[in-house]
Amino acid sequence: MKNLSPDDKEIETKQKLLKFLIGNPKGLHITDIQKQTGISRKTLEKHLNMLEYGNEIYCKQFGPTKVYYHNTKIHHNDFEVLKLKNRNIWSNIIENEYGTFLLIRETRLVKNNWISKGSVLIPLDKGKEFIESIQKLLKSDKIKHK
Repeated sequence: MKNLSPDDKEIETKQKLLKFLIGNPKGLHITDIQKQTGISRKTLEKHLNMLEYGNEIYCKQFGPTKVYYHNTKIHHNDFEVLKLKNRNIWSNIIENEYGTFLLIRETRLVKNNWISKGSVLIPLDKGKEFIESIQKLLKSDKIKHK
């Protein structure tokens, strides 16, 4: 990875980490991931956080220990996408072991790869309240409409 650009290193590290977690469905804690992948702890923590924000992995905490899993338990039921210049805003209805949710996620195009930049997960039964709060914000006098 020494001759790769920073963006290419990010992409390669993410792919390596996801592939590794897929191959370990029982989950692993960060020390085991670090030892077996050779990814530095700081880089690993950053990528685990990014993957977790993008709902590509999830974490369960057992006392002080966090165990990371690839998110194969998510079922994507439906989606809409708002396409902007170099990014997309995805609205998905997803289901997992904890219930049904509205997932709003931003992806950005970086060197022909879509990278997740963050997400919000809202319980579906609170979806109408969430939309009402957004509508209230959009109607606010404090916003300058163009």
